[in-house]
Amino acid sequence: MNMYRKIASDISPALIERRCASRHLVNLGALLITPLGEMIPATVTGVSTRGFRVKADYGVTIGRSVGLAIPGLPRYVGWVAWSYLGEFGLEGAQEITEDAVEHIVALGTPSAIM
Repeated sequence: MNMYRKIASDISPALIERRCASRHLVNLGALLITPLGEMIPATVTGVSTRGFRVKADYGVTIGRSVGLAIPGLPRYVGWVAWSYLGEFGLEGAQEITEDAVEHIVALGTPSAIM
């Protein structure tokens, strides 16, 4: 994970908009697996080959390792890259294949998103 420490006024628009992987909007039910093994209902709202954007009623801590179970797919493990207002980014411990991303997008229902 790349970390950048700059004063907000010094950050160029090119740096803000830089993307490492294509992101896809989805709306897909999943289970968040906590470090203690609890299963918390969650919604995957975005996916890329680098990880997931997840919405859940569970207080995550940046850097914490958690799992994500999506029905019909293997369990994904990663760590919390960011957290804001009930959503967080789960950076995968291993890259998610393009085939898996396409499958997740097909399972999701983007039309239900705003």
